Amino acid sequence: MRVEVRLFATFAGFAPTKRAGASFDVVLPDAASVDDLVRHLGIPPDDVHLTMVDGHIVHNRNAPLAEGARLGLFPPVGGG
Repeated sequence: MRVEVRLFATFAGFAPTKRAGASFDVVLPDAASVDDLVRHLGIPPDDVHLTMVDGHIVHNRNAPLAEGARLGLFPPVGGG
């Protein structure tokens, strides 16, 4: 299945474009989860602070994704 991914802040380095927020497609096995995607991209799972799927915050990263899902992954963000 194909999903659309956007990586933000420091996760941009894991994206093929190396640009934060730029979308790219990823092909995953059917019934893959957010955690499967995170592992596929090489992002340390504990570094993912916020996950959005189709515009909604997702807390269960083991739930299967649907074909065409749009995902955003965010690391912890600090400021000051």
